[in-house]
Amino acid sequence: MIGKMTRILLLVVAAIFAIIGFFGEGIFFPPIMMPPASFLPVFIFFAIWDALAFGAGIAILIYLALSYSKWPKEIRSSLLVLSFIAVWFTALNWVHDGLHNAGAMPPNWALLAFTEFMFHVPWLLFGLALVFVTRQLITVYRK
Repeated sequence: MIGKMTRILLLVVAAIFAIIGFFGEGIFFPPIMMPPASFLPVFIFFAIWDALAFGAGIAILIYLALSYSKWPKEIRSSLLVLSFIAVWFTALNWVHDGLHNAGAMPPNWALLAFTEFMFHVPWLLFGLALVFVTRQLITVYRK
């Protein structure tokens, strides 16, 4: 497991990247238009949520780099798959929403198709991966 100091450092890293994600989204993915003022609180909430998830995803990547060699070899591949899925659902959701804000919507069908394919197809495949990973973890646990 990780020590208390490592946990604190991971929380600090997550917070720093959440702040970078929140304030940098408009720089990395310049919006093509602003929502109406009545919807602005909703989109600010989504931006905060995505930024927090982005920070958590970066912290998960760092934890993975620090802990991978310490995981039991029998379940290392399963935990790696679970970690990859966790990073995809956290850090990369920021990219997904950023692409939509930057124009991945009609009439820009090419960017919309790219964004949907790159993010939604893997989400469906992750459901299958979770079945196999769960099966492997159960098999190892029974031993």
